[in-house]
Order: sequence, then structure tokens, then C-alpha cells
Amino acid sequence: DEELPSVCLRGGRYREGLTQIQLAELTGIPQRHISEMENGKRPIGKEMAKRLGKALNISYKVFL
Repeated sequence: DEELPSVCLRGGRYREGLTQIQLAELTGIPQRHISEMENGKRPIGKEMAKRLGKALNISYKVFL
């Protein structure tokens, strides 16, 4: 499903109690990019997925 990675990203971020800005600081990914990924406007590549997975304590594979 095309929407699944964005749903996992948003859900994981909420579960960890992080804002987009806090997640951006943790991962080094610009907040704007996180917003675009959560809204399905930007693909989540493997490297990005690994950084997000580490920050959110979930397998990066849910983002691919």
C-alpha cells in the first residue's frame, strides 16, 4: 500500500512523543522533508528509513 510508510512514520513519531522538529534534530533530516514523507509527497529511501527506524525504535523496513 502506497500510504503505509507515511502512516508508520506518523504513528511511530506519535508513539515516541516527538514533534517533527524533534525528529528532524534526532535524524538530521529537515523537518520539511519529514512533513512531506508523512504526507506521502516524498519517498522514504533506504538510508532515510534506517535513520528514522533508529530514532523511532522500529524496524526501518516498515518505511520501505
